[in-house]
Amino acid sequence: MLKEGKIGIQEAICLVTIAICNKIFFTTPGFFTRIVGNAGWYMTFISLASALMFFTFIYLLLKRFPGKNIVEVYDAALGRGIGFLFSFALMVSFLAASSFLTREFVDVMKVYVFPETPPSFLIGVMILAAAISAFLGLETIARTAKLGAYFALFGYFLVLLLSSQYFRFAHLFPILGYGLDKTVTTGIMRGSAYAEVVILAVFSGSLQGIKHIKKAGYISLLLSGFILSFGILCFTLIFGYTGTQEITAPMYIVARIIKYGSFFQRLEPLFLFLWIITTIIYVSILFYSTVSIYCKTFRLQDARPVILPMAVLTFTTAIFPKDFSSVVSQYVQGLRTYSNVTFYILPFIALIAAVLRKKKGEKL
Repeated sequence: MLKEGKIGIQEAICLVTIAICNKIFFTTPGFFTRIVGNAGWYMTFISLASALMFFTFIYLLLKRFPGKNIVEVYDAALGRGIGFLFSFALMVSFLAASSFLTREFVDVMKVYVFPETPPSFLIGVMILAAAISAFLGLETIARTAKLGAYFALFGYFLVLLLSSQYFRFAHLFPILGYGLDKTVTTGIMRGSAYAEVVILAVFSGSLQGIKHIKKAGYISLLLSGFILSFGILCFTLIFGYTGTQEITAPMYIVARIIKYGSFFQRLEPLFLFLWIITTIIYVSILFYSTVSIYCKTFRLQDARPVILPMAVLTFTTAIFPKDFSSVVSQYVQGLRTYSNVTFYILPFIALIAAVLRKKKGEKL
């Protein structure tokens, strides 16, 4: 068995919350606004309800097989053959997520900060950081996430609260956006915005039992829902829904426009520091999850020989999209749409199969 150490419930909550909420810094708010208008801030709660339902299925699946991670559960519930296919599909999803979200971050950084820097160099730096984190292990990533979460949360709410001088409550109308039916349908379909909660199932053996997994999952989902909703609400109040859908990185723009007198303005350097740190943590845990699932699927005892080839594969996948437009409209949004299958539907199928076949693990 691959040894990954132990992490506490606070580390798990911080890790999952950073992974879910980091997308607020990129194109997700603008994409939501283009679909549902100014209803995006409460549409996230519909997505949250969808994610809570599917996480419940994942929790019930893990509860039937105490002490096992999701790869071992797939093998036990479905058999080695089908379980291998389910685990491999999950690994590919994490690989695509780490690659395309790295590319999205790099392209956004090129727009605002590094316009002359080759994207391949920035991608290489990000993946190198993720590879080093993978060598250091899950415990190091989780403890870094716990430390960084407090600063990131403080900086996030500080920037949004300081921007309150630009709030215009008239921007919330029409309150139903492009229609309640569209909002509800999109919210249910976009439950994948919280799909990173599956990380808990990947590393379930590193947590202190199924009760800790349950608690960490529900707390991180509820906390993430509030953070995402508050952010999109603030963007709508500042820019209106027509302005929000045109902005690539709304949090960065908000930090730039803050001004209180001559000596307290242009807070984007502070924001950039928090943005880069949380994104590195985000990419690191996605990359390490990819390596971990690969090793567990092929029953490898040592992850270190896999890290470098996986880093090369991640880099190659990240540079594959031809431009920023295709990254956002095709790859990232395609990932958001179809990752529901591997992150939510496959565990649900495994739960049904385990119940019908009366498969159950031994109590610890």
